[in-house]
Parts: sequence; C-alpha cells; structure tokens
Amino acid sequence: MKRRDFLAAGGVAVASAATGASALAQFTGSQPLSQPTMIAVNVPLTGDLILQGQQIVDGANAAVDEANRFAGPIGHYFAIRTFDDQGALAVSMENVQFAADDPTIVATVGNLTGSDTYATMPTYSNAQMPVIVPAATTDEVTAQGYRNVWRLPTKDSTEGRLFARYLAGGKKPALPIAVSQDGDYGFDVAQGFVNQAKLETMNAEAYLFPYRNPDYATAAKTILTKKPDYIYLCGTTKDMGPLVAALRVGGFNGAFGASEGFFNDATITTYADALGKVTISTSLPPVELAPSVFQLLQDFRSRYRVTALSIFGYAATQLAIDVVKRYGVTSRGAFLSAMQTGGSYDTLIGSFTFTPTGDPVDPNLYFYTIVDKQFKYQKAAHPNGFIL
Repeated sequence: MKRRDFLAAGGVAVASAATGASALAQFTGSQPLSQPTMIAVNVPLTGDLILQGQQIVDGANAAVDEANRFAGPIGHYFAIRTFDDQGALAVSMENVQFAADDPTIVATVGNLTGSDTYATMPTYSNAQMPVIVPAATTDEVTAQGYRNVWRLPTKDSTEGRLFARYLAGGKKPALPIAVSQDGDYGFDVAQGFVNQAKLETMNAEAYLFPYRNPDYATAAKTILTKKPDYIYLCGTTKDMGPLVAALRVGGFNGAFGASEGFFNDATITTYADALGKVTISTSLPPVELAPSVFQLLQDFRSRYRVTALSIFGYAATQLAIDVVKRYGVTSRGAFLSAMQTGGSYDTLIGSFTFTPTGDPVDPNLYFYTIVDKQFKYQKAAHPNGFIL
C-alpha cells in the first residue's frame, strides 16, 4: 500500500506535463534577459495520481508567475522543471539524478505521497538536493536526520497530539477512542492522540483494524463494546469512511473527530450526514480569512483551480523562490547553506521557521466542521496573526 497523506487523499477545493519538461512563466509579457533559476517538481503526472500531481504543478506555476511578474529587467527569473515520478519509487529516485545533472536547478518540490518522499530521501541527500515537501505528513520523512529537507504540513504524530489538546480545551469526552488501520497512514496520528490525551487526563484508547479486506461491521461491534463517547478517525475517507456507517448502524450516538485524510470533497458528498457535527483537522488554514495574502490568492484563483494541494504546491515553491531572492542563491549548495542558517519565511499559508531536521518549529492545525455540505472553519490549534 502506498501512503496517502492528507492532501493526496482528497484535494478539497478551496472557496499535463511530461518528464523533464520546463515551464517559464510569461506573465511579464517578454523574455527574461538571463537564464532563469529552475525549481524541480517531482510528482506523479501519469497514472492514478495524475490529478493530484498536476495540482501541485499548478501551484508551483502560479508561484513562479507571481515572482516573474515583478522581476524587472535585471531581476531573478524563475521556471519550474517537472519530473513525472509515476507514483513509483524507482522513477522518483531516477528523477532526482536527472535533476542533479541540471546545474540551474536549486531545489526540488516533492513528492506527493509519504511513502515515495520517505524512500527517496536518501537519494535526495546523496545528491545534495534541497527538498521542500508540500504534501507528505509521514513522520519518517523528517525522522531520518537529513538536513536537506523542509516540510510544510504538520506531521502525523503532531496532528494527533494537537487534536487531543483541542478536545481537552473543551468538554472532555469520558472515553475517546482513536481508530486506525494497520496500513501506512493513521497509526502515528492515533498514537500521538492517545499519548497526548493521557497527559491531558483523558482516558483514551486506540483501536487498530486491518487495512486489507477490512470487516467494518466486526470492527464497529468491537469498538462499541468499549462504550466510547467520542471516536477519532485516523485515516482516509476512502479506507475508513464505511466504518462511520457501521458505527451508526451499531448504535453509536456520540461525536466523531477525523484526521486530515477526511478533509476532502468525498467526506462531504458521502458521509456528511452520518458524521454529524464532526471536527476535522488539517494543516490547511482558511486562507480566505488571511488578509496578508488576499491579493496573491485572487491572482492565483484567476489562473488556476485553488485546492489544498495547489495551495501547498504554491507555498513550497514560494519558499524556494524567497530563499533565492533573499540570499542571492545560484546553486544547490548555497541554497542548503542559506536554509540551514534559519530564519522565517512568509508563504501563502503563513510564516514558517524550521527545526534542524525540517519540520515547522511551531506546527499548527486548523479545525473544521461540516455545515450545509461545506467545510466551515472553527479555530486554530495555535491562534496567530495570519488568520483574522
């Protein structure tokens, strides 16, 4: 099974490139006078995940468009070079080698899935390729100690911990149960939740059931014997959605929470009624409530479909562009040195400062519910000045 992180799982909407292809934004209406600085994008552009991969490319293109729009005749110009990893590890690793052979490429935005990102990290490291991660929430991506990776979304175990704190800040449930499957995604979320819930004096438990050939009715029956009053779904809509109906049929009348694998249109269209007043967490802030990025968002929306994936693709590329412009970077080595000095970077999804291993210093989570078949923003795990 390939890990489906929260963004790849759905691609909720907000308010085809070939391997090795280059795309230089022509927003200024004229050709740049110098060689553009290249940013690689290593995502699936064929196969089952083509739509998700293309959304990240759309975001990267939009960020480059915006940067080139105000570059001026002697400023930095940027372009992206797309690499189709086909959702296959061997291809992803080969793409890194191709990108490393191009001296104009200063960094890579990628990959889409957690499994491919994690498994490709040794190749990125050996090639001294800076990697900005737009989608993968897998803990292992930044747990290996590499110093060439920076991740925007909040990692799985931290999501679970922040969700537990959110529950503790309100009316604490008597017995919350975090449910996950024995596949690649969800277990770390559930463990983070249970560990933090116990620190918050909640009597939380975890329940694990099979990913392959799951028996939802049996799983629901076993969960309900514990008499929970809150169930936290740690997985994706596709893989765990049927459990929601089975729990309701079995008599569960309590409240649901869900990880960011449920932050997608399929949750609304298929399970909104059964989930009821669910709370769903995600790393995606309500950007429409962020006045500092209003104009960027309007320009973005005028040219591309704005989704969770395209927003994170934009932000990842925006970060790379900021490093180049701020420090005058012209090589991957200089890019690595600049990022390793620290500093704060403003993006379409807020400001980021990173730990030495590449996760945000102050990771945040945003909580939504479903009202009238739409996601409605509730609050942030950490209030900040980015959101009104």
